[in-house]
Amino acid sequence: MKADLILARGRIRTLGRSGLAVHTHLAIAGNLVVAVGGAEVMRLRGPRTPVVELGAGAVLPGFNDAHAHVVYYGLTRFGADLSGTRSVAQIVERMRAHAKTLAPDEWQQGIGFSAKELVEDRPPHRLELDEATGRRPAFIDERGGHARVANSAALEAAGITDMTKDPPGGRIGRDRDLTPNGLLLEAAMRMVADVQPPQPISRRIQGILKTQRLLLSRGITSVGAAVNRGFADDLGAYERLAEQGRLKIRVNEFLSWELLQAASGLGVRAGFGGALLRAGPIKVFVDGGAERVAMRSGRATWRTSPAELRELVATASRAGLQVAAHAIGDGAIAAMCDAVEAAGVPGLRHRVEHCTICPPDLQRRLARLGMVAVMQPMAARFAQEPSSPFGAHDRWNLAAHGQLIKAGVPVAFSSDLPVMSDPNPWLGIRAAVEDRINGINEFAALRAYTSAGAYSSFEEDVKGTLDPGMLADLQIYDTDPLVTPRAAWDRLRPRAVLVGGETVFGSLD
Repeated sequence: MKADLILARGRIRTLGRSGLAVHTHLAIAGNLVVAVGGAEVMRLRGPRTPVVELGAGAVLPGFNDAHAHVVYYGLTRFGADLSGTRSVAQIVERMRAHAKTLAPDEWQQGIGFSAKELVEDRPPHRLELDEATGRRPAFIDERGGHARVANSAALEAAGITDMTKDPPGGRIGRDRDLTPNGLLLEAAMRMVADVQPPQPISRRIQGILKTQRLLLSRGITSVGAAVNRGFADDLGAYERLAEQGRLKIRVNEFLSWELLQAASGLGVRAGFGGALLRAGPIKVFVDGGAERVAMRSGRATWRTSPAELRELVATASRAGLQVAAHAIGDGAIAAMCDAVEAAGVPGLRHRVEHCTICPPDLQRRLARLGMVAVMQPMAARFAQEPSSPFGAHDRWNLAAHGQLIKAGVPVAFSSDLPVMSDPNPWLGIRAAVEDRINGINEFAALRAYTSAGAYSSFEEDVKGTLDPGMLADLQIYDTDPLVTPRAAWDRLRPRAVLVGGETVFGSLD
């Protein structure tokens, strides 16, 4: 057998059996790595085999972002960009300018503001949004994805009045006279989204392509496409792109809990799908955002009650479906452990998304139950800020990457895009390595962003390392990131990215 491509005389790290050891040559045939080593790999060179001289360049496996909101982020690119706003007036100004680009009957959306960054230290009021939007229904989402502000027209379209009760797992913000002020928290966010005209699949496809370009430019070759709610046409949009040859990134598409019955009825099981597109876990929110979590100390916000969660996990487990549970507080994590234990179906690798406050007893339970922690390592850095909702007593168990790994829990890293507006994995790798309390070494951090992500989607035997026989999903850098000062990691960008041996970003030249 002759190689279709050889990468030669560089610094190649497989992150597999040889760990961080440096090899100089790698050969690809078809979509697989067929050899890694030294100059002897050149024996696989055929008369038409291209050889790419790496020089000072380095090769690593492609990154796996195990939890990113691909479609949601893509759709927000058509909305008003509110990132960096520092006042309500700036939000109003940007919304007014963006409205000029819309069709007369089109709803308006914005994303990226943070109430804590506004001089008013509060989210906008619906009447302030009305100044920019008039009678056009509109809403804006806070950067964390757990709070939304709707204007008067959107509240009216949703039938939200002073008589409307808070939905389970959510809250409607109100003025002193109980009139809704536009703020919608957690599950209440859906009240306006449910009456918004659905985005056409063509717009979803455009959004996916926008997000795909960003992810590939950061060396990400696989993504866990998380959802906030169940739209079956998200999966359909990916399928169309795959059929057209335009899907260039491997997708593990989450299915919202609303699709559980439909998925199980169709015979969808954990790992269902092919090498490029798979139906991933059933997604459920157990608690809310960082300010509205479920803690065993007594403070608890439940988007799904422990009883409801137990029933959902049991139903999914009987159908052979993995569950990915948004659980930030230790109370939410404990409830997920209880549900998995009660279901009693081993081998499904149920996932705890975020797993932010996880004390030692829960670390041991996660390991014993064969569960996976899918985490965002930048959370450790944010939690040290004065505005963090977590107290000093939580710090030892916050973002406990090292403790979880030591306990035997697979830890997969992710960006939670658009919570992190830049999904560059090197930002998270640096945060995890430099964490002075729960830090891990470079090898463990890189594995969390590669092979552990593959494990979380039952694909560790086909991707995540560059060992022979694995998919040729890789990234090439002009210089070796691991001999580059950590302060420069935030700016790292791959020169080229290959998926299955095909160049999908940059150039090999």
